[in-house]
Amino acid sequence: MGRVTRVIDATVDQVNEARQTALALAGDSAQMNIADWFYSDNLEEIENGIRELNKFSSKTWVLSGILIYTLIYNESLYSQSGLDWYEYSRQARERLGIDNREITEQLGAARFFIKHHKALERRNFKLEGNNKKLARAELAEKLCGSSTETLEHLCNDTYTEFKLWYSSFKQKPKLENDRKRTDLRINGDRFYIGKTEAVKFSDKIPEADSKKLKDCMKAIFKILADGYEPAIIEVYDKKEASLMPKLRDKYRKGR
Repeated sequence: MGRVTRVIDATVDQVNEARQTALALAGDSAQMNIADWFYSDNLEEIENGIRELNKFSSKTWVLSGILIYTLIYNESLYSQSGLDWYEYSRQARERLGIDNREITEQLGAARFFIKHHKALERRNFKLEGNNKKLARAELAEKLCGSSTETLEHLCNDTYTEFKLWYSSFKQKPKLENDRKRTDLRINGDRFYIGKTEAVKFSDKIPEADSKKLKDCMKAIFKILADGYEPAIIEVYDKKEASLMPKLRDKYRKGR
């Protein structure tokens, strides 16, 4: 079930505290007169009923996530099914009647809420309307590396703003100046930094080796010019490696 296997270091007391916080934030539904809304002929009353039910549904999504967390990670509970943890997790969809994706999102939200419920309460975080943000808060914290920053964006951003913020950490890292290098250019087989020719190849280098090195240098210059740091991700084979000391000596003699 994907991220269901992720656990957090939460004590029983922490989980119980998180339950109390979630209940307090969810509020009491005892005042809801659902039957009155169902049979009302008054537009305002029906619209109010829809708003209240949607608000409460949004709040209870997190409560449901905490219940799923309690079930999945409490051996004394899931073992009542006669299944081990792995098998129960696999059958959770059928047993609970919830899609696997929904279970994964609710568990992620529950883990984040349990871990940060005190901070969320201090910030007057609202459960209603924030399910999508809570479902991705755990991922945002992982990408960002800062719980404080994640909480600030979670509590203050719209969902779109929140998603744009944490998605920015998925981008390919650039140089610190985050700009393209306009001073780097390639002219045929010549390489320049500004007006200075940066690399010269000896005409004594075998043609095949010279072509290979120039191709490598072109790739490096293009990467640098785009504002990235080049990195070696593959090593040459043993035959090529055995040639390197000899080629290096030839390059030095040719200068």
